[in-house]
Amino acid sequence: MVTITQSVPMVEPAPEREVSAVPTVPQVPALTESQIAQFKRDGFLVLPGALDAELCRRARDDMWEAIGTYLPRMKRGDPSTWTPITDEETTAFPVAYHGGQPYFGGGGTRYYVRNGTKDFMLDLGPRALWTVAEQLLGKGTVVWPAGRDESGSTTGPCLMSDESMEVLYGQDLDTWPSLPTFQTQTLRLPQQGLELLTGQGTRGLYCTLPNSPDPGPNWRGAHSDGSSYGRFRLNFAAYIDDLPPASGGFTVWPGSHTRIWEHHWKTFHAGETHVGRRHNARKLGGHGRLADPIVEAVKADTEAVDTYGPTGSVVLWHHKILHVPGQNTSNDVIRQATIYGFMKSPESLSDEMAMTDAGGDIWRDWSDEVREIDEGA
Repeated sequence: MVTITQSVPMVEPAPEREVSAVPTVPQVPALTESQIAQFKRDGFLVLPGALDAELCRRARDDMWEAIGTYLPRMKRGDPSTWTPITDEETTAFPVAYHGGQPYFGGGGTRYYVRNGTKDFMLDLGPRALWTVAEQLLGKGTVVWPAGRDESGSTTGPCLMSDESMEVLYGQDLDTWPSLPTFQTQTLRLPQQGLELLTGQGTRGLYCTLPNSPDPGPNWRGAHSDGSSYGRFRLNFAAYIDDLPPASGGFTVWPGSHTRIWEHHWKTFHAGETHVGRRHNARKLGGHGRLADPIVEAVKADTEAVDTYGPTGSVVLWHHKILHVPGQNTSNDVIRQATIYGFMKSPESLSDEMAMTDAGGDIWRDWSDEVREIDEGA
């Protein structure tokens, strides 16, 4: 079993913040019974053109404003300038302080913009999908994406697991000041990019330039996000511009969510934490991951699906589904997506329950509506 040890986190505790979890933006319509059945069966669901086109335009403008500041040789109207980011350009990007991430960064054909706590980004995705999130996870059980307060910080709950602490304190596990508590703490986070831990911001924009490398026959980089334990259940990727097929869309392996969920819980109960496995990979000279037998099995027997769609399209996905950014084979399209994870609140899912799969049901923490729908329907 995993040992739970008390520790003193190095992040400032924060008082509770009065925020009303009532969206003021138009809502994406609730899902139909057949859509929920498809989501349960496949682990993902595409909603074409579901989000507000004007907010998507604003997100694109914000992205190009960042590019104009940090990578000005890329011109908005000239795809011939959308070439890979060189090593020299990467090293010239601002360096984040300990625990945070730069506002703009990347290398090769991938770059990101950490603008996920801006109100228009939250209105664009998490708040517009609030009705759907509560439909799937349960009304009154989801952490509200309040975003930044007047000081520029965010406040929200975080289960202080080994995985959370790795993100908070950087990637060098040997410098951890203490062991995780596996207990929830309210965190006030001024650092850029860390709000994904508390549900207070999207991950910003994840983008893929044209002519990205082929991931190879074994789908290099395919992974399932994070650990099985914790409170994240429902994620989405949203495209802020038109995305044709084979242009770097979110690529998934249908049905892999249930297989990976079950396998990862078994390994956890056998005494292996998510980060513990990655730490072992480092000791062996690997690049952060050991070969995961269930992931390799899924890749061998399941065909990957490329998702795409017009501006504002949303891909809902179970947080344990196997996925990877697809190859962008286009010459004149940048894959522009924002990613967010809805999480269950501590009041609706206790620390004890977040650390166990009691009952063994992957849909245990979802709404009555989801649990009652037959995925074969």
